[in-house]
Amino acid sequence: MESKNWTLVRRCLGYRRFDTKSQLADLQQLETLLAQRANILQPSMALLEKIRIGSKIQKRYHAPMTPLHRLLQAPEVSDQAKARLLRQLAEIDPLSLQRDIGILEARLLRKTSQDLSLKAVTEQTISL
Repeated sequence: MESKNWTLVRRCLGYRRFDTKSQLADLQQLETLLAQRANILQPSMALLEKIRIGSKIQKRYHAPMTPLHRLLQAPEVSDQAKARLLRQLAEIDPLSLQRDIGILEARLLRKTSQDLSLKAVTEQTISL
């Protein structure tokens, strides 16, 4: 599913293994919702500059902003794209988004915990 370590889904679910098609569908939906939350609602601080002073590095950051608002301020982005992004911002409901993320997390974790408990019971039985 993912090519990088510690991406949004990994931070949310850890390094469990998901094998079934229903789990894949849930993972894809969860990834979409997590990306919406991270890009539209969660502010982050972008690095402005790094200055080396002797052996120390001093970093300065821009003011915290969501990636969406950074895009809206960028002159390279067309007005049509900015209008589409503003519509997307207006349509999003943070509470329902967080609720949906929680539901998908619980569903996926419940599926894997059942699988893990069955595997542990099977291994204990075989080892006896």
